[in-house]
Amino acid sequence: MEIWINRLLTEKLKKAAETRPVVLITGVRQSGKSSLLQREFKQADTISFDHLNQVEAVTDSPDFFLNQFKDQVILDEVQYVPNLFRELKIQVDKDRKNYGKWILTGSQKFELMEQVSESLAGRISILQLETLSAKELRNSPIDNQTEFIWKGGYPEIWSNPDMDLDDFFESYVRTYIERDLKTIMEVRNLSDFQRFIRVLAARIGQLINYKDISNDVGVSDVTIRKWMHALQISGLVYFLPPFHRNIGKRLTKSAKVFFADHGLVCYLLGIKDLAGWNNHIYKGNLWENLVFMELVKTAHLRPGANLFFYRDQNGVEIDFIVESGNTLYFLEAKAGERIDEKKLSFKKVIPLFEKRYQTKAILLQNLSEPHVLKKKGYHCINPLFADVNL
Repeated sequence: MEIWINRLLTEKLKKAAETRPVVLITGVRQSGKSSLLQREFKQADTISFDHLNQVEAVTDSPDFFLNQFKDQVILDEVQYVPNLFRELKIQVDKDRKNYGKWILTGSQKFELMEQVSESLAGRISILQLETLSAKELRNSPIDNQTEFIWKGGYPEIWSNPDMDLDDFFESYVRTYIERDLKTIMEVRNLSDFQRFIRVLAARIGQLINYKDISNDVGVSDVTIRKWMHALQISGLVYFLPPFHRNIGKRLTKSAKVFFADHGLVCYLLGIKDLAGWNNHIYKGNLWENLVFMELVKTAHLRPGANLFFYRDQNGVEIDFIVESGNTLYFLEAKAGERIDEKKLSFKKVIPLFEKRYQTKAILLQNLSEPHVLKKKGYHCINPLFADVNL
Protein backbone atom coordinates (compact mmCIF):
# COMPACT_ATOMS: atom_id res chain seq x y z
CA MET A 1 0.00 0.00 0.00
CA GLU A 2 1.41 3.37 -1.02
CA ILE A 3 1.79 6.16 1.54
CA TRP A 4 0.59 9.69 0.78
CA ILE A 5 2.85 12.50 2.01
CA ASN A 6 1.23 15.92 2.30
CA ARG A 7 2.96 18.62 0.29
CA LEU A 8 3.69 22.12 1.59
CA LEU A 9 2.56 23.58 -1.72
CA THR A 10 -1.03 22.33 -1.33
CA GLU A 11 -2.57 25.46 0.21
CA LYS A 12 -0.90 27.76 -2.33
CA LEU A 13 -2.20 25.50 -5.10
CA LYS A 14 -5.77 25.65 -3.80
CA LYS A 15 -5.67 29.43 -3.47
CA ALA A 16 -4.21 29.82 -6.95
CA ALA A 17 -7.02 27.70 -8.43
CA GLU A 18 -9.56 29.96 -6.71
CA THR A 19 -8.11 33.19 -8.09
CA ARG A 20 -6.63 32.48 -11.55
CA PRO A 21 -8.07 30.83 -14.67
CA VAL A 22 -4.76 29.03 -15.31
CA VAL A 23 -2.45 27.39 -12.80
CA LEU A 24 0.93 25.98 -13.83
CA ILE A 25 3.05 23.71 -11.63
CA THR A 26 6.62 23.21 -12.78
CA GLY A 27 9.24 20.90 -11.32
CA VAL A 28 11.55 18.04 -12.21
CA ARG A 29 10.09 14.75 -13.39
CA GLN A 30 8.79 12.57 -10.55
CA SER A 31 8.58 15.47 -8.09
CA GLY A 32 4.91 14.59 -7.57
CA LYS A 33 3.13 17.17 -9.75
CA SER A 34 0.58 14.86 -11.34
CA SER A 35 -0.13 12.96 -8.12
CA LEU A 36 -0.74 16.19 -6.20
CA LEU A 37 -3.10 17.57 -8.83
CA GLN A 38 -5.08 14.37 -9.21
CA ARG A 39 -5.49 14.21 -5.43
CA GLU A 40 -6.62 17.81 -5.07
CA PHE A 41 -8.76 18.02 -8.23
CA LYS A 42 -10.41 14.60 -8.28
CA GLN A 43 -13.21 15.65 -10.67
CA ALA A 44 -10.88 17.08 -13.32
CA ASP A 45 -10.15 15.32 -16.59
CA THR A 46 -6.44 14.54 -17.07
CA ILE A 47 -4.63 14.66 -20.41
CA SER A 48 -0.96 13.68 -20.55
CA PHE A 49 1.25 14.91 -23.36
CA ASP A 50 3.66 12.10 -22.61
CA HIS A 51 1.42 10.25 -25.06
CA LEU A 52 2.19 10.96 -28.71
CA ASN A 53 -1.44 10.83 -29.86
CA GLN A 54 -2.34 13.71 -27.53
CA VAL A 55 0.59 15.78 -28.84
CA GLU A 56 -0.57 15.14 -32.40
CA ALA A 57 -4.12 16.20 -31.54
CA VAL A 58 -2.87 19.59 -30.29
CA THR A 59 -0.49 20.01 -33.23
CA ASP A 60 -3.25 19.34 -35.75
CA SER A 61 -5.85 21.65 -34.20
CA PRO A 62 -5.20 23.29 -30.82
CA ASP A 63 -8.52 25.18 -30.88
CA PHE A 64 -10.54 22.00 -31.50
CA PHE A 65 -8.55 20.19 -28.82
CA LEU A 66 -9.23 22.81 -26.12
CA ASN A 67 -12.86 23.36 -27.08
CA GLN A 68 -13.75 19.81 -26.07
CA PHE A 69 -13.22 20.61 -22.36
CA LYS A 70 -16.20 22.24 -20.68
CA ASP A 71 -15.07 21.65 -17.10
CA GLN A 72 -11.79 21.63 -15.20
CA VAL A 73 -8.92 19.80 -16.91
CA ILE A 74 -5.34 18.89 -16.00
CA LEU A 75 -2.93 19.19 -18.95
CA ASP A 76 0.20 17.25 -18.01
CA GLU A 77 3.73 17.95 -19.38
CA VAL A 78 2.75 20.91 -21.56
CA GLN A 79 6.35 21.56 -22.66
CA TYR A 80 5.70 19.05 -25.44
CA VAL A 81 2.96 21.26 -26.97
CA PRO A 82 4.26 24.86 -27.05
CA ASN A 83 1.68 25.79 -29.72
CA LEU A 84 -1.04 25.23 -27.12
CA PHE A 85 -0.39 28.46 -25.23
CA ARG A 86 -1.58 30.96 -27.83
CA GLU A 87 -4.87 29.14 -28.24
CA LEU A 88 -5.18 28.76 -24.47
CA LYS A 89 -5.00 32.55 -24.14
CA ILE A 90 -7.96 32.84 -26.50
CA GLN A 91 -9.93 30.31 -24.48
CA VAL A 92 -9.15 32.08 -21.19
CA ASP A 93 -10.13 35.49 -22.53
CA LYS A 94 -13.60 34.17 -23.36
CA ASP A 95 -14.19 33.62 -19.63
CA ARG A 96 -11.53 35.22 -17.44
CA LYS A 97 -13.39 34.41 -14.21
CA ASN A 98 -13.61 30.66 -14.77
CA TYR A 99 -10.96 30.22 -12.11
CA GLY A 100 -8.99 26.99 -11.95
CA LYS A 101 -10.35 25.55 -15.18
CA TRP A 102 -6.94 25.02 -16.75
CA ILE A 103 -4.39 23.23 -14.55
CA LEU A 104 -1.02 22.68 -16.25
CA THR A 105 2.18 20.88 -15.38
CA GLY A 106 5.61 21.13 -16.99
CA SER A 107 9.05 19.64 -16.40
CA GLN A 108 10.97 22.52 -17.93
CA LYS A 109 11.62 25.96 -16.50
CA PHE A 110 12.90 28.82 -18.58
CA GLU A 111 11.85 27.68 -22.03
CA LEU A 112 8.39 27.01 -20.66
CA MET A 113 8.30 30.34 -18.86
CA GLU A 114 9.03 32.15 -22.13
CA GLN A 115 5.95 30.62 -23.73
CA VAL A 116 3.85 31.47 -20.68
CA SER A 117 5.07 35.04 -20.40
CA GLU A 118 4.26 35.69 -24.05
CA SER A 119 0.77 34.18 -24.00
CA LEU A 120 -0.66 34.09 -20.50
CA ALA A 121 0.71 37.09 -18.61
CA GLY A 122 -1.77 38.22 -15.97
CA ARG A 123 -3.89 35.12 -16.42
CA ILE A 124 -1.76 32.49 -14.73
CA SER A 125 -0.34 31.52 -11.35
CA ILE A 126 3.01 29.70 -11.55
CA LEU A 127 4.11 27.38 -8.74
CA GLN A 128 7.28 25.31 -8.37
CA LEU A 129 7.12 21.82 -6.83
CA GLU A 130 10.44 20.44 -5.68
CA THR A 131 11.07 16.90 -4.49
CA LEU A 132 10.17 16.16 -0.86
CA SER A 133 11.75 18.27 1.85
CA ALA A 134 12.89 17.10 5.26
CA LYS A 135 10.00 19.07 6.74
CA GLU A 136 7.46 17.20 4.64
CA LEU A 137 8.92 13.89 5.78
CA ARG A 138 8.86 15.07 9.42
CA ASN A 139 5.15 15.74 9.04
CA SER A 140 4.50 12.34 7.44
CA PRO A 141 3.83 8.86 8.93
CA ILE A 142 7.23 7.67 7.70
CA ASP A 143 9.58 6.62 10.51
CA ASN A 144 12.91 6.14 8.69
CA GLN A 145 13.41 9.81 7.92
CA THR A 146 17.15 9.77 8.68
CA GLU A 147 17.59 7.88 5.38
CA PHE A 148 16.63 11.14 3.65
CA ILE A 149 20.28 12.15 3.92
CA TRP A 150 21.22 9.73 1.12
CA LYS A 151 17.92 8.71 -0.46
CA GLY A 152 16.81 12.25 -1.32
CA GLY A 153 13.24 13.40 -1.80
CA TYR A 154 11.65 11.80 -4.86
CA PRO A 155 8.15 10.95 -3.52
CA GLU A 156 7.91 7.49 -5.08
CA ILE A 157 10.96 6.34 -3.13
CA TRP A 158 9.14 7.14 0.12
CA SER A 159 5.55 6.33 -0.78
CA ASN A 160 6.42 2.85 -2.09
CA PRO A 161 8.36 0.86 0.57
CA ASP A 162 9.19 -1.86 -1.97
CA MET A 163 10.91 0.53 -4.38
CA ASP A 164 14.45 -0.49 -5.36
CA LEU A 165 16.56 2.66 -5.17
CA ASP A 166 19.06 1.74 -7.88
CA ASP A 167 16.28 0.70 -10.27
CA PHE A 168 14.44 3.98 -9.67
CA PHE A 169 17.43 6.22 -10.34
CA GLU A 170 18.74 4.17 -13.26
CA SER A 171 15.33 4.44 -14.92
CA TYR A 172 15.10 8.11 -14.00
CA VAL A 173 18.42 9.04 -15.63
CA ARG A 174 17.65 6.95 -18.71
CA THR A 175 14.19 8.51 -19.11
CA TYR A 176 15.61 12.01 -18.76
CA ILE A 177 18.34 11.42 -21.33
CA GLU A 178 16.23 9.50 -23.82
CA ARG A 179 13.10 11.66 -23.59
CA ASP A 180 13.30 15.05 -21.96
CA LEU A 181 16.75 15.94 -23.21
CA LYS A 182 15.74 15.46 -26.82
CA THR A 183 13.10 18.18 -26.47
CA ILE A 184 15.72 20.67 -25.25
CA MET A 185 18.76 19.94 -27.38
CA GLU A 186 20.57 17.39 -29.52
CA VAL A 187 22.97 15.03 -27.79
CA ARG A 188 24.98 12.95 -30.24
CA ASN A 189 26.76 10.75 -27.72
CA LEU A 190 24.63 9.63 -24.78
CA SER A 191 27.56 7.99 -23.00
CA ASP A 192 29.41 11.33 -22.99
CA PHE A 193 26.37 13.01 -21.46
CA GLN A 194 26.03 10.33 -18.79
CA ARG A 195 29.71 10.81 -17.94
CA PHE A 196 29.12 14.56 -17.78
CA ILE A 197 26.32 14.18 -15.21
CA ARG A 198 28.54 12.05 -12.98
CA VAL A 199 31.44 14.49 -13.29
CA LEU A 200 29.08 17.30 -12.34
CA ALA A 201 27.81 15.34 -9.31
CA ALA A 202 31.38 15.34 -7.99
CA ARG A 203 31.46 19.15 -8.26
CA ILE A 204 28.37 20.15 -6.29
CA GLY A 205 28.93 23.18 -4.11
CA GLN A 206 31.91 24.22 -6.22
CA LEU A 207 32.43 27.11 -8.61
CA ILE A 208 31.46 26.19 -12.16
CA ASN A 209 34.56 25.81 -14.34
CA TYR A 210 33.47 24.83 -17.84
CA LYS A 211 37.00 24.22 -19.08
CA ASP A 212 37.85 21.79 -16.26
CA ILE A 213 34.60 19.91 -16.73
CA SER A 214 35.18 19.67 -20.48
CA ASN A 215 38.65 18.20 -19.87
CA ASP A 216 37.21 15.57 -17.52
CA VAL A 217 34.34 14.64 -19.86
CA GLY A 218 36.30 14.84 -23.12
CA VAL A 219 34.04 17.26 -25.01
CA SER A 220 34.36 20.98 -25.78
CA ASP A 221 33.56 23.61 -23.17
CA VAL A 222 30.95 25.01 -25.59
CA THR A 223 29.17 21.65 -25.41
CA ILE A 224 29.46 21.64 -21.61
CA ARG A 225 27.79 25.07 -21.51
CA LYS A 226 24.90 23.76 -23.62
CA TRP A 227 24.51 20.69 -21.44
CA MET A 228 24.59 22.75 -18.24
CA HIS A 229 21.89 24.99 -19.69
CA ALA A 230 19.80 21.91 -20.50
CA LEU A 231 20.07 20.68 -16.91
CA GLN A 232 19.06 24.12 -15.68
CA ILE A 233 16.05 24.34 -18.01
CA SER A 234 14.83 20.93 -16.88
CA GLY A 235 15.21 21.90 -13.22
CA LEU A 236 17.80 19.24 -12.37
CA VAL A 237 20.41 21.79 -11.25
CA TYR A 238 20.50 25.25 -9.71
CA PHE A 239 23.17 27.93 -10.14
CA LEU A 240 23.93 29.97 -7.02
CA PRO A 241 25.56 33.34 -7.70
CA PRO A 242 27.92 35.18 -5.32
CA PHE A 243 26.75 38.07 -3.15
CA HIS A 244 28.09 41.53 -3.89
CA ARG A 245 26.91 44.84 -2.51
CA ASN A 246 27.29 46.03 -6.10
CA ILE A 247 24.37 44.24 -7.77
CA GLY A 248 26.02 44.45 -11.19
CA LYS A 249 28.91 42.29 -10.03
CA ARG A 250 26.52 39.50 -9.05
CA LEU A 251 25.87 38.94 -12.73
CA THR A 252 29.51 38.69 -13.78
CA LYS A 253 31.11 36.31 -11.27
CA SER A 254 31.21 32.51 -11.35
CA ALA A 255 28.29 30.67 -9.77
CA LYS A 256 28.19 27.46 -7.76
CA VAL A 257 26.22 24.44 -8.97
CA PHE A 258 23.82 22.32 -6.93
CA PHE A 259 21.50 19.46 -7.85
CA ALA A 260 17.78 19.86 -7.17
CA ASP A 261 17.77 16.51 -5.35
CA HIS A 262 20.71 15.25 -3.30
CA GLY A 263 19.48 11.65 -3.59
CA LEU A 264 20.19 11.72 -7.31
CA VAL A 265 23.69 12.98 -6.55
CA CYS A 266 24.25 10.14 -4.07
CA TYR A 267 23.18 7.63 -6.72
CA LEU A 268 25.54 9.17 -9.30
CA LEU A 269 28.40 8.97 -6.76
CA GLY A 270 27.65 5.34 -5.90
CA ILE A 271 26.37 5.98 -2.35
CA LYS A 272 23.93 3.27 -1.29
CA ASP A 273 23.55 3.69 2.47
CA LEU A 274 24.31 5.95 5.44
CA ALA A 275 27.76 4.43 5.98
CA GLY A 276 28.64 5.18 2.37
CA TRP A 277 27.48 8.76 2.87
CA ASN A 278 29.42 9.24 6.10
CA ASN A 279 32.64 7.87 4.60
CA HIS A 280 32.43 9.59 1.23
CA ILE A 281 35.10 12.06 0.17
CA TYR A 282 32.38 14.55 -0.85
CA LYS A 283 30.38 14.25 2.37
CA GLY A 284 30.73 17.98 3.07
CA ASN A 285 29.56 18.90 -0.44
CA LEU A 286 26.62 16.50 -0.16
CA TRP A 287 25.52 18.11 3.09
CA GLU A 288 25.87 21.56 1.56
CA ASN A 289 23.64 20.46 -1.35
CA LEU A 290 21.04 19.12 1.09
CA VAL A 291 21.08 22.37 3.07
CA PHE A 292 20.84 24.46 -0.09
CA MET A 293 17.72 22.65 -1.26
CA GLU A 294 16.10 22.83 2.19
CA LEU A 295 16.51 26.61 1.99
CA VAL A 296 14.83 26.57 -1.41
CA LYS A 297 12.08 24.10 -0.43
CA THR A 298 11.05 25.20 3.05
CA ALA A 299 12.40 28.74 3.44
CA HIS A 300 11.17 29.53 -0.10
CA LEU A 301 14.41 31.25 -1.09
CA ARG A 302 15.39 31.87 -4.70
CA PRO A 303 19.02 31.68 -5.87
CA GLY A 304 20.07 35.02 -7.30
CA ALA A 305 17.07 36.84 -5.82
CA ASN A 306 17.61 36.49 -2.07
CA LEU A 307 20.01 33.53 -1.77
CA PHE A 308 23.74 33.80 -2.53
CA PHE A 309 27.18 32.64 -1.39
CA TYR A 310 30.18 34.74 -0.38
CA ARG A 311 33.82 34.35 -1.32
CA ASP A 312 36.55 36.99 -1.30
CA GLN A 313 39.83 37.16 -3.21
CA ASN A 314 41.62 35.41 -0.34
CA GLY A 315 39.31 32.39 -0.45
CA VAL A 316 37.40 33.30 2.72
CA GLU A 317 33.92 31.88 2.20
CA ILE A 318 30.43 31.79 3.68
CA ASP A 319 28.33 28.97 2.22
CA PHE A 320 25.09 30.97 2.00
CA ILE A 321 23.96 34.55 2.41
CA VAL A 322 20.26 35.32 2.62
CA GLU A 323 19.21 38.90 1.89
CA SER A 324 15.94 39.90 3.57
CA GLY A 325 15.25 43.62 3.53
CA ASN A 326 17.94 45.27 5.63
CA THR A 327 19.03 41.98 7.22
CA LEU A 328 21.71 39.59 6.01
CA TYR A 329 21.71 36.01 7.29
CA PHE A 330 25.10 34.28 7.12
CA LEU A 331 24.78 30.50 6.96
CA GLU A 332 27.51 27.88 7.16
CA ALA A 333 26.82 24.20 6.34
CA LYS A 334 28.90 21.60 8.20
CA ALA A 335 28.40 17.84 7.91
CA GLY A 336 30.16 16.82 11.12
CA GLU A 337 28.91 16.84 14.71
CA ARG A 338 32.17 18.29 15.99
CA ILE A 339 33.25 21.58 14.48
CA ASP A 340 36.45 23.52 14.97
CA GLU A 341 35.07 27.02 15.45
CA LYS A 342 38.29 28.45 14.02
CA LYS A 343 37.15 27.12 10.65
CA LEU A 344 33.93 29.15 10.74
CA SER A 345 34.18 32.40 8.80
CA PHE A 346 31.48 34.39 10.62
CA LYS A 347 33.93 36.63 12.49
CA LYS A 348 35.95 37.33 9.34
CA VAL A 349 33.04 38.24 7.08
CA ILE A 350 30.15 39.63 9.13
CA PRO A 351 32.03 42.78 10.34
CA LEU A 352 32.38 43.83 6.69
CA PHE A 353 28.60 44.23 6.44
CA GLU A 354 27.55 45.44 9.89
CA LYS A 355 27.59 49.15 9.02
CA ARG A 356 25.01 48.71 6.27
CA TYR A 357 22.97 45.67 7.40
CA GLN A 358 21.62 43.97 10.45
CA THR A 359 23.34 40.58 10.57
CA LYS A 360 22.57 37.12 11.96
CA ALA A 361 24.70 33.96 11.87
CA ILE A 362 23.42 30.38 11.64
CA LEU A 363 25.37 27.12 11.57
CA LEU A 364 23.48 24.40 9.70
CA GLN A 365 25.09 21.32 11.19
CA ASN A 366 24.40 17.58 11.00
CA LEU A 367 23.73 17.21 14.72
CA SER A 368 21.70 14.50 16.44
CA GLU A 369 20.15 17.29 18.54
CA PRO A 370 16.65 18.09 17.18
CA HIS A 371 16.38 21.53 18.79
CA VAL A 372 17.93 24.88 17.94
CA LEU A 373 21.11 25.42 19.95
CA LYS A 374 22.10 28.97 20.87
CA LYS A 375 25.83 29.51 20.94
CA LYS A 376 27.92 32.63 21.34
CA GLY A 377 27.53 34.61 18.14
CA TYR A 378 25.33 32.16 16.22
CA HIS A 379 22.51 29.63 16.35
CA CYS A 380 23.03 25.98 15.42
CA ILE A 381 20.28 24.07 13.55
CA ASN A 382 19.98 20.67 11.86
CA PRO A 383 17.50 21.24 9.00
CA LEU A 384 16.66 17.52 9.04
CA PHE A 385 14.97 18.00 12.42
CA ALA A 386 14.01 21.68 12.67
CA ASP A 387 12.76 24.51 10.48
CA VAL A 388 15.19 27.21 9.41
CA ASN A 389 13.19 30.36 10.09
CA LEU A 390 14.59 33.42 8.38
